[in-house]
Amino acid sequence: MRALIDTNLLIANLLSEASATSAVGVIFQAALADRFTLLLPVGVMEELDRNLLSDPVLATRVARADADALITILSTVAKLVPLLPEPYPEAGRDRKDDFLIVHSVLAKADYLVSWDKDLLTLEEIEGIRIVSPPEFSQVLRAADLL
Repeated sequence: MRALIDTNLLIANLLSEASATSAVGVIFQAALADRFTLLLPVGVMEELDRNLLSDPVLATRVARADADALITILSTVAKLVPLLPEPYPEAGRDRKDDFLIVHSVLAKADYLVSWDKDLLTLEEIEGIRIVSPPEFSQVLRAADLL
């Protein structure tokens, strides 16, 4: 099973005090235990950097060292997906999300996991199921991967 994650999961994990028991925390723990193939586009890591630098609330709530540590840990288990050159084909309701859809297709993902409502309303594209973290946790449980 192959799943590509959105930047908002990284941010949610960094902000969550109970991350080990949250849906996002469970997903990351399963990835670290090699229960599924975590697909991590290079651009997601760059987007996390941009968000931490540009959002004053995030900058005060997330230590740069914690973000770097999360990326380092995930990079050791994730299959890194190379950044494709822009422009991306239009695929979703929000042009900013096309990056994730295109990289999911390129990486042959089974799932795209996000909190983004513009993505979630698509439900499926090119055979890739677009699900929320709680839904993906249920998929992992149903497949006996947790």
